[in-house]
Amino acid sequence: MAVSTPGFRSFSPPLQRFFAATVVNTVGSAALFGFVLIYFHEVRGFPLDRAGFAVGAMSFTMVLCTPFAGFLSDHVGARRVLTAGCLVSIVAGSLYAVVETFAAALGVSMLLGIGNALWFPSQAALLSLIVEPHERPAVSAFQRAALNLGAALGGVLGGLLVASGTLGAFRWLFAVNVATYVVFLAVIPGLPSGRVEVVLPRSERVGYGEVIRDQFFIRLLVTDIAIALGFGFLFAFMPAYASELGIDKTTIGILFMFGAASVVLTQIPTLRWVRGRRRMHSLALMNLWFVAAFALMVATPHTSIRVAVVIIGVAQILGGFGEAVLGAVRQPLTSDLAPAALVGRYFGLSTMVFQGSMGLANTVGGIVMQHSLSMVWLIPLVGSVGGVVGSLALRHRIPAHVAVSA
Repeated sequence: MAVSTPGFRSFSPPLQRFFAATVVNTVGSAALFGFVLIYFHEVRGFPLDRAGFAVGAMSFTMVLCTPFAGFLSDHVGARRVLTAGCLVSIVAGSLYAVVETFAAALGVSMLLGIGNALWFPSQAALLSLIVEPHERPAVSAFQRAALNLGAALGGVLGGLLVASGTLGAFRWLFAVNVATYVVFLAVIPGLPSGRVEVVLPRSERVGYGEVIRDQFFIRLLVTDIAIALGFGFLFAFMPAYASELGIDKTTIGILFMFGAASVVLTQIPTLRWVRGRRRMHSLALMNLWFVAAFALMVATPHTSIRVAVVIIGVAQILGGFGEAVLGAVRQPLTSDLAPAALVGRYFGLSTMVFQGSMGLANTVGGIVMQHSLSMVWLIPLVGSVGGVVGSLALRHRIPAHVAVSA
């Protein structure tokens, strides 16, 4: 007998509100992240390599902070850490409007990195802990759909808000970002705490050492580098690249929407498709979609603007297909691997690797683009090929009880 895929109304009212608030919050975040590199470079006048480093500083700060955030999530409760992350992000988002120097740009990006470090692993841990194991793939899929619906709307909104390229336009963008965090903050108290009470003798207490001894998970994190680089280049770095090609900001916002919209439209069908399939095969396919996207992007510097716009749109859609697989497979896999008392730490390390690689994409992309537009896309192309190979290499190492998608 076939198992039906849960619909939105099958979730509890607090979860429904969480998904709705996620859409709203991501509208602001996508608008900010899609255009902040352009803001630093074109409005504040920082050289492209410095602007890319300032944007990347957010992710590098997350790399340093997410292990501690994961520890906090396990000890004081995921909901409390998520709340703290929202508050810090509200402060950081407000400060973007008054950045004038490179040092200030670094400081604000690092502060937002702290907020995101608290936010990302705690919300993933919270969702993992407050639902039954068999619900995790559906919850993850709906969360990714909510994130990408918000990203699709945010990309278009951001492009419209900053179409004039003025400082005042960008300040409106930052105000929208802050407002969406306030909306998200308002729904958090209605969720369970996500705190797991584990009382063990001191000699039996577990920590990051236990996570590191999970050799399959550590190898899995290595393969995550490829897909995170792909995300960083195709989604976060694309707007700055497209602007360098001469594409106007409104069109960039629409292009940003393509990838997110393709996730929204395919996420639930993908959830049905992966059910009963081997997870590492699915993750190899995810990387393969990105290989196709980057193979197309390599051609964009050598075509007319109109053709480049079409190619970027197609690449965004291909990347969206890959992200749909990510939502249906990757986060539930971490949830299933992690003991309840270590969920925050597992997601802390996962977020660290993912965000560090995305930050590297912005930093390296900014440096390379100053010298060669063509070389930019060869980097994630090689990485995604490595992701395919790495995922297939792990198909014989994955523990049997998590090898197949539920």
